[in-house]
Amino acid sequence: MGDALADAPPKPPPGMVYIPEGYFPMGANSGNDSEEGPQHHVYTSAYFIDQYEVSNAEYMKFVEDTGHPKPVYWEDDRFNRPNHPVVGVSWFDAMAYARWKGRRLPTEAEWEKAARGNDTRLYPWGDKWAKGFVLYFVNVYGLEDKYRHTAPVDDYPAGISPFGVFNMAGNVWEWCLDWYADDYYRKSPELNPEGPEPTKMKVVRGGGWINNLDGARLVRRGRNFPATRNMIYGFRTVLPVPTP
Repeated sequence: MGDALADAPPKPPPGMVYIPEGYFPMGANSGNDSEEGPQHHVYTSAYFIDQYEVSNAEYMKFVEDTGHPKPVYWEDDRFNRPNHPVVGVSWFDAMAYARWKGRRLPTEAEWEKAARGNDTRLYPWGDKWAKGFVLYFVNVYGLEDKYRHTAPVDDYPAGISPFGVFNMAGNVWEWCLDWYADDYYRKSPELNPEGPEPTKMKVVRGGGWINNLDGARLVRRGRNFPATRNMIYGFRTVLPVPTP
């Protein structure tokens, strides 16, 4: 029994899920953009990741506790519902929130592993049309998915990742820890890659409500200046699992 307890995964903090250590295939060999390849195997240490994108309600707690400036779209009825993802936050805002929680943003590798699992799927649920042609499993462009703009962070349970993480494709693009370089996969380290040396832009992943389904593929890499605040970028946080 002692061995079984020792092998049991650690209990995640509330609102997070456990991602075990190990390898997974990152990137794609068939992508049209060179930045998506080559596909390569990457090892990540174990970590916890938010099951949901950070919501307006959760971000409000941070603003009220710290006096941090409110997001750009705080008064915009299209984006400020409590259970929808916070938008109008820069990479610096997202990092400030993460530090307040005792966490950080996910590396690009951690983000993709949590979204993709351990196989080469291009969407959290598997194949592009595995759930049919009615988009009840992802929030992308159009009204077939019920929302013109953002959707609740806990909607689309049919589209969760293999680890049980919601909205890794669609809804909002998510800030990652890494700086961006289009050739990074060709020189990325195998163990716990953290991105290239500082460049001008930070990585965003996952696609959003403005993209079509192809634009929400899990291997698609986006980027923007870290001070950018717009209506399509949000984030979630990560907490590394302490090593014994």
